[in-house]
Amino acid sequence: MMQPRKTRQNLTNYDVVELLRSEIEESERKMTSKLYFAHAINVVLIAVFITFYISTASQTIRDYAAEAMQKSFEAERAVHIIDEAAGTNFLEKAKHSEK
Repeated sequence: MMQPRKTRQNLTNYDVVELLRSEIEESERKMTSKLYFAHAINVVLIAVFITFYISTASQTIRDYAAEAMQKSFEAERAVHIIDEAAGTNFLEKAKHSEK
């Protein structure tokens, strides 16, 4: 690593180039750290978005499952009502035949 030279009153071209080089290196370090920070924020935001999307999708799936269960219970109740109205007792016979 180069040691910065002391600034003299009569600057030479070499002194100016050296000062500019040190300023450019410092600005590159700052930009690099800002880029790393921006990339880290992007990764965090993508993770949050994926988590939010999955939690929202799982809620929708739960709603579909609950609706399907409700319809199956209604269908089973309808079958019981029809079975009792017809007097066939088909469901009771099916239960006894399984045992």
